[in-house]
Amino acid sequence: MVDMSDPASAAVDIEQLADMLRERRSKERKSLRDVAAETGVPFSTLARVESGRLPDLNTFRNIVAWLGVSPARFFPTTKVREEATPDIIAHILREDPALTEQAQEQLSLVMSQMYAALTIQARPVQVHLRADRNFTPEAGNLLATLLGQMQDKLSGEGRD
Repeated sequence: MVDMSDPASAAVDIEQLADMLRERRSKERKSLRDVAAETGVPFSTLARVESGRLPDLNTFRNIVAWLGVSPARFFPTTKVREEATPDIIAHILREDPALTEQAQEQLSLVMSQMYAALTIQARPVQVHLRADRNFTPEAGNLLATLLGQMQDKLSGEGRD
């Protein structure tokens, strides 16, 4: 079992696992010993899981299999931030009651300009090739197209 004070334990929704285990056991009128016999997990371990303790990986897999649900259900999804940093700052500034509307807009503009000036901009890839009689114009055009596609992918412009 894992100590819940461990930050890694927060990666699993143990409360949901405990609730689902308790609910199914109650619904089917089964004791912890009955479930232990069906899952291969000691009843004392099942009792600890029901009380909020994080099980080890094998125990977790056995319980999830018995519940008939995907293990992914118990792991939080990471939220992808879609807003740009200047937009988040502008939103915070607009919510500040200590600032006038004009001050909020001015600060937002200054922050956006500072952010643009201080962020690292992607540098374009430059390739220099020696002139060679084996390097035909068709090969050069093909290489230029491939390199352009690679640069688009790397800079995120080619995302579908």
